[in-house]
Amino acid sequence: MNPETSFLIGLMKLQYGLRVKSRLRTLSSRIPWAKGWPENNSSFWNAEAFMWNHKIEKEKRELITQKLSFLREGKNLDLGCGSYSYLPSVGVDFSEKMLQFNGQLTQKVVGDLEKKLPFNHSEFDSVTAVFVLNYIKNYGKLLQEIKQVLKKGGTLMVVLYSRNINNWQQQKEVNHCSVEEWKDILISQGFRVSLSIREGLWFFKGINLK
Repeated sequence: MNPETSFLIGLMKLQYGLRVKSRLRTLSSRIPWAKGWPENNSSFWNAEAFMWNHKIEKEKRELITQKLSFLREGKNLDLGCGSYSYLPSVGVDFSEKMLQFNGQLTQKVVGDLEKKLPFNHSEFDSVTAVFVLNYIKNYGKLLQEIKQVLKKGGTLMVVLYSRNINNWQQQKEVNHCSVEEWKDILISQGFRVSLSIREGLWFFKGINLK
């Protein structure tokens, strides 16, 4: 069995709580897209791409799809899109494997959300960030970048979970704010914000006031 196949089988075992982390770390050194797993962020999320459909319950996916459906008529930018977007979008993720699996993207961009977004001023009607902001160190800078690429009056939809979606992914979180704190952060960055809470999910709708 080749290293990649063995690694993927090991990921499934890890999903079920088996102690295979040491074995997977050894195998990862022999796979270009997994080198440095799980400490290397890009390799970590490349590996998560293969299990992504099992990380979020179908009911929650359907709820998010419903809540974001009003954005379908415009040009949407999906930040940290992973291997699943909830509407046709230009997708940005630093995991190439995630982008490969995402069938909703009209354009795939490998990029780091801690850096400047590679898009034109006012290029998008809307921006979505689903389960992303907890993984961004400099989220204030990212929100300012979003304002630049988003049209005046355009919509930013941020979706976060009130609880931990997955204990394994929690190791990569760099911040964790309350729902009130996130709302205040978005307002302070120049968005008019409304909040909806459904089934443990926080839906922030921010209108770009620039």
